[in-house]
Amino acid sequence: MAHYTQELISISHIPKNIRVAFISADFNKKYTDALEEITEEVLTENHFRNITKYRVPGAFEIPAMIERVVAKWEVDLIYCFWVVIRGATTHYDYVCNEAARGIMEASVRHPDTPIIFWLLTCENIEQVEERINKNLAISWLNLLAACKEI
Repeated sequence: MAHYTQELISISHIPKNIRVAFISADFNKKYTDALEEITEEVLTENHFRNITKYRVPGAFEIPAMIERVVAKWEVDLIYCFWVVIRGATTHYDYVCNEAARGIMEASVRHPDTPIIFWLLTCENIEQVEERINKNLAISWLNLLAACKEI
């Protein structure tokens, strides 16, 4: 994997009291927890602290939880965390494709709520571990900054 450093762009125009939801899959919990921790660290370092966390069994259930969260609570930003590692069957392809499609459709249905798609689909544990880093968390905060400017 190429090594790069992501620089944080100006986020001064984003109110620090925005409501952030984390929706995380319990499957591969060790890794989804690591994604959550890194993201929460970057957010709190930048004074975003209003974070509510929701758990679902797996990636497939994330789109339905997005709909529940948007329908019941006013949120300004949703992060979706999930890690799927290829196994010996086609289950990986079905889960990844349908969960990704569901999140994309939710993003289109709710254009005023940025939905961050922090998905890791990897072939092995080594690929997962090298992709869990602050650079991705910073890039997602940059995406939020861009969305809030539009």
